[in-house]
Order: sequence, then structure tokens, then C-alpha cells
Amino acid sequence: MTAPLPNVRKLFIPDPGYTIADCDLSGADAQVVAWDAGDEALKSAFRAGLKVHILNCREMFPEKVKGWSDDAIKASPLYKQNKQAVHATNYGAHFRTIAVTNGWTNIEAERFQSRWFSIHPAIRNWHSSVETSLRTRRMVANRFGYTRTYFDRVDQLLPEGLAWIPQSTVALVSFNGAIALRRHLPEVILLVQVHDSLVFQYPTDREAELLPKIKSLVFNPVPYEDPLTIPWGLATSTKSWGHCEDRKWPT
Repeated sequence: MTAPLPNVRKLFIPDPGYTIADCDLSGADAQVVAWDAGDEALKSAFRAGLKVHILNCREMFPEKVKGWSDDAIKASPLYKQNKQAVHATNYGAHFRTIAVTNGWTNIEAERFQSRWFSIHPAIRNWHSSVETSLRTRRMVANRFGYTRTYFDRVDQLLPEGLAWIPQSTVALVSFNGAIALRRHLPEVILLVQVHDSLVFQYPTDREAELLPKIKSLVFNPVPYEDPLTIPWGLATSTKSWGHCEDRKWPT
């Protein structure tokens, strides 16, 4: 039996008179994949605010989850397995890797990938486009104009190149939000930025004034032809980082 681990975030407390805020980008990598691939079905689902992982589960296992509620799907092992398999497939994983991760047979994993690509052919086309870029230019690029050049064997680079595009895009959305806060709202004190999240503190008595301004600065679009604005979640507390509770942004 293992002892429960403490919530170390509770050690980080805001200054007197301040509220600490933890913001994270919701479903960020999956949205970038959908926009970069131009998958209109996935883009529409994200725009509509649907629970995309549950939607994917219903599409991939229609007979297994027939009649199940959303809560029943999310509570089942199939939900996590499906989420992992979709993520791995999008990033170019071999079906054998998915089989080992999910405890499936090779045939089950191979059928999963075939069905995913048949429902979302734009994802396979995206893979081909990225592979062509790697073979012809040894590089990949994101929509902010940043590029990464590779010098390893091209045959082994596709998963790495596919992953870099959404991961770098998400990191830049977060970083750009941090820079905007630093530049335009010096009264908001940045504490840490980690990949897809920002932690900062602001004067509690100015919350009604500052939160709308913060929202306008961190919700910055990714410059696709059809711009992508990844929503930020918001959690705050006057006690500690570990006590932050989810809340809605002011309208």
C-alpha cells in the first residue's frame, strides 16, 4: 500500500491581496491536428463545443457503446483506450504500438486505424503532406512560421515531425499569451508558463476589471486561413495554486 502524495501546489500561495489563477488550453493538440489537417468534421465538432473524445468513441465503436450515455462512455476503459489510440494514430504510431498500449490484438489495432482513416481521410492526407516535406526539405513548419530541420534518417522521422507541429503551436499560443500579459497588464504577475498553461496572480479587488482584459489578451488565434482560437480554461483561488477551482470567464 502506498501513502497518498501531497498536493505540492498548495505550497504556492498568492501574495496578500492577490488571487492566483491557473489557465490551461483545453484539448489544444487535437484541435491543432484538426486544423492543420483540414478535417472539417473534427473542426465542426470542436466549434460546436462537443465532447470530441466521446464523439470519437461513438464513431469508432458504434456497436459497443450503443445506448450508452456520455457519462457511461467516459467511465469505461474504452474511453481511455480510444483516446490513446486516436492520439497515437494522429501522431503516426504503428498499430503494434497501439496494441501493446491498449492490450488489444494486432488485428484490433490495425482495424482501429483503418476505420479512423476511413472516417477522417484528411488525417491520412496530412500524414502524407508532412512526410513529403520531410523527404524533400527535411523540415516541418507550423502556422506561426517556425520551422524545424531534421538530420536523422527520414524513414524514422514522421512521428516526430507530426508531433512537433501541434506541440510547438500550442506552446507558442501559451507563450504569446504570457508575453501579451507581461506587455499590456504589468499589474498581472506571471508566475510560470509550462507548455499549455499559464499561472499568474492579480489584485483581488480588481478582478472584475482585469479578468476581461486577461481573456482578451490570452485568447490569441493561430493564423490558419480559417483561424483557430483554442479556448483557455480558468481556475482561481485566494488560498493557493493547489486550491484553484474551475470557473467561467466573464462574458
